[in-house]
Amino acid sequence: MIKSVVEAYRSLEKRDLRILRIIEAGHRRHEFVPEELIARWARYRREEVLDSIKRLHYHGFLRRNVAPYRGWKITALGYDVLALHTLRMQRKILRLSPTPIGVGKESVVYAGETPSGFKIAVKFHRGGVSAFRYEELFRSRVAKFSHLEDVFNTRLSAAAEFFALSKIFEGGGLVPEPIAHNRHVVVMSYIEGVELYKLTGGDFKKIADDVLHTIKVALSLGIIHGDLSPYNILVGKRSFVIDWPQWVPTSHPEARRYLQRDIANLSAFFEKRGVEIPLEEALDIRYIDSAREFFKEINKMGFL
Repeated sequence: MIKSVVEAYRSLEKRDLRILRIIEAGHRRHEFVPEELIARWARYRREEVLDSIKRLHYHGFLRRNVAPYRGWKITALGYDVLALHTLRMQRKILRLSPTPIGVGKESVVYAGETPSGFKIAVKFHRGGVSAFRYEELFRSRVAKFSHLEDVFNTRLSAAAEFFALSKIFEGGGLVPEPIAHNRHVVVMSYIEGVELYKLTGGDFKKIADDVLHTIKVALSLGIIHGDLSPYNILVGKRSFVIDWPQWVPTSHPEARRYLQRDIANLSAFFEKRGVEIPLEEALDIRYIDSAREFFKEINKMGFL
């Protein structure tokens, strides 16, 4: 049984990848793409197409539907290898760790390396956690693709995280450097560090200052983390805030509540370690329509 995206990718032949891309294109109209349509578009002999489909199904890249017609649907693993293949062709990824370095409910993360030898983290999104999935602009655009809701939500989360990382990194905040993203995958710099909640000692005042600096940079750009806690702060030479797919724009009706929750989580942690968070300063929220800018970026990238 295939246990990682690396093993999955290595198991594929060139023809298999083409069949997967054909089925992905077919999903625009079909939840389960008819086998006859796949065979017609593939430009391979029918026997070769069926052989690829059989292998893809056996290894877990496809799900089958037999009634009222025989059709095929790409699984999460299938999307993983399509995204990985595209990023490799774009020379954003050279290799990945054989197994994940982090597995959560909403993502799987691998360590990797670019062709230039730069160490990276490659994040495969699993859950559609972005606040933007509730936005009318997004929902109206994807309404006719209700059969692809899960796919669009994971892609939206990846796009949201890449947008937030790009803005905050450019603004001088302490976040991983965003390198690329494709479909539901984000490639970023690898941060050497340990999660804050695991730390038993250290300069907690310096850590708090780093985190507050990043929060302020994000707020100046109209971005609120939305799920900030000691679990998504990595402490090394500096302290980096990670995991941004669920960010909330400061124009959101509940923006202050999300920010207050973030700050309360931080304050509770640091107070136990003798560090006081300046609440007035930390809660200085500014109205910036970052949501509109994000949707402009989505349109540029051909998200829909």
